[in-house]
Amino acid sequence: MVFRYNEASGVQSLDPAFSRNQASNWINAQLYSTLVRSDSSLVLHGDLAKDWAISDDGLQLQFSLRQDARFHNDTCFAGGQGRAVTAYDVAFSLNRLMAPATGSSGAWVMAPVAHIQVLDLDSLILHLNRPDPTMMGRLSMPYCGILPKEAVDYYGLTLSEHPVGSGPFYLKAWRRGDKMVLRRHAQYHEIDEQGHSLPYLESVAIRFIPDRQAAFLECVKGNLDFISGLDPSYKDQLLDADGQLQEQWSDRFTLRKAAFLNTEYLAINMAMLSPSYLGDQRLRQALNLSLDRHRMIRYLKNGLGQPGNKGFIPIGMPGHRTTAQSWSHDIDSAKVLLEAALGNRLDTLAPILLSTTASYRDLCEYVQSAWTQLGLTVKVEVLPSATFREAKAEGRLAMYRASWIADYADPQNYMMLFDSRQWAPKGPNAAHVNDPLLDAYLDQAARMQGQERLAVFEAMDARIQSQALIIPLIYDESLRLLDKSWIGLPPHPMNALDLRRVRQVSP
Repeated sequence: MVFRYNEASGVQSLDPAFSRNQASNWINAQLYSTLVRSDSSLVLHGDLAKDWAISDDGLQLQFSLRQDARFHNDTCFAGGQGRAVTAYDVAFSLNRLMAPATGSSGAWVMAPVAHIQVLDLDSLILHLNRPDPTMMGRLSMPYCGILPKEAVDYYGLTLSEHPVGSGPFYLKAWRRGDKMVLRRHAQYHEIDEQGHSLPYLESVAIRFIPDRQAAFLECVKGNLDFISGLDPSYKDQLLDADGQLQEQWSDRFTLRKAAFLNTEYLAINMAMLSPSYLGDQRLRQALNLSLDRHRMIRYLKNGLGQPGNKGFIPIGMPGHRTTAQSWSHDIDSAKVLLEAALGNRLDTLAPILLSTTASYRDLCEYVQSAWTQLGLTVKVEVLPSATFREAKAEGRLAMYRASWIADYADPQNYMMLFDSRQWAPKGPNAAHVNDPLLDAYLDQAARMQGQERLAVFEAMDARIQSQALIIPLIYDESLRLLDKSWIGLPPHPMNALDLRRVRQVSP
């Protein structure tokens, strides 16, 4: 009962306050519990919370906790025995997340919270600055994993290597850059419908093979049980031109594709604007119109995904503008806009530097080819994943390929990337967009509910598109390749990894 998968990008920290990407999210979701979690339909269910109530004015969220959740056994506790999770642990963890001294990249998650009041061991109230319909969804994020103060005090600066949570698994071993082993938490608080303790697995073995082609071959050889996502190095080996599983694998693997709240895009650093002509709205519109997104998906993604041509909010997310004017492929209009922006200066212009990682080289080279045909000079810079993430967070990249996977099922989660008050590294606005009207839209939506609120986000996305502040490419789909001997791995619109009910069946 050992489930094996690969994490190509590696993991730097197992501290939930720094769970800033999918690699960390997947592992931390196994190690830590949160107050609530979302299912495959994005419905919220209690995790540590037994039930909750929202006050009529929307300013208080009161939680009652289950009493059977226990932290993992660890040397930070007296006698090495884990203890019960209490409301004080929840308050400590969430206060730590939003404390400036922590320096968490997820501090923005707690922005609506004014203070936390512990009523007793099993209940607490989150007092909000203002009503916020996203707050319950935010609390399901891995950033909000609950940990004990004893672990923070005991491990100090090495906490990132010594996670202590109450999730279905605990950390048994970690050899950086090679392998991680998680073991079953014997005192995990959940049971299945028949009364059996979860999780079913005894262990999870995670490899850190950076070469995705090599990882795919390990799966083919039977050394991995699960592959997530599609990489150019093996896409044609795995899928045919229509995106279906190649016949040679049909007896061994199950291919699952599902809606995925993820937008792939090119970001332009609006505070840097290098080269300076990227500051011209007409030029940015021309860059959008020059891209044939349908061909991009067919030939680079084997049909996986939908053209990202109607704004930043993806298909399946409330607020997606299904009837919006799209970024159609219109090379003639692109040339007209380019000439209006640049005149006859093409031969004297500095090149555009487009930064990416190795996994998306082919996508960026496709973009490079399209823009070269316009007469622009484009250089693709391929950086190691860790270097890329750091440079992006620090605002040192002029233009870069990125993606945004929804953290919770609300369009505000996408639009906050354009909030001038949330510049990276303290917030998610890594492109350093600064538009007072977009800020005003966000403030307006915070005071509204229902369809009126969605209409504000739609208007905001329309402005982002008209200003061409980003270049959306693809509304993604998730792809999972699973050995047929395994069942119980549910899909998720945010591609969350839930291993609680995964088990092996007879072949």
